[in-house]
Amino acid sequence: MKNKKEIANKKTEKVGFFKKIFENVTEGASVVGEKVAETSAKAYVAGSELVSETSEKIHEFTEKQTLYKEEKNILENQEELRHKFGKLTLDHYLKNDSLHKTFLTTKSVTKIVENFKTNEKRLKAIKKELKTLEEH
Repeated sequence: MKNKKEIANKKTEKVGFFKKIFENVTEGASVVGEKVAETSAKAYVAGSELVSETSEKIHEFTEKQTLYKEEKNILENQEELRHKFGKLTLDHYLKNDSLHKTFLTTKSVTKIVENFKTNEKRLKAIKKELKTLEEH
C-alpha cells in the first residue's frame, strides 16, 4: 500500500511540478509579449516621426528648388528686358541724337519698364520666402 501511496504522491509532485512550469512559461510569455508590444509601439511612433520629418524636409527642398528656378527665370528675363531697353534707347538716340521724354513714355518703353519693375518685386518676394525657408 505504501507503494501505491508513494506512486500517487510522486504523480502529484510531477503534476504540480509541470503545473508550475506551465505557469512560469505562461507568465514569462506574457511578460515577453508585453515587452514586444511596448517596443513595437515605440518603434511605430519613432518611425512615424521619422517619416513625418522626412516628408517635411522633402517638401521644403522642393519648395526651395521651385523658388530658385523661378528666380533664375526672372533674372534671365530681366537681362532680356535690359537688352530690349538698351537697344530701343540706343536706336532712338542714334536716329535722333537725343532722348526725349516722349520717347521714354512710349508704349514699348513703358511696357519694358513695367515688366522690369514687376519682376523686381517678385524677386524680392522670392528672396524673402527663401530666407524664411532657410531659417526654418
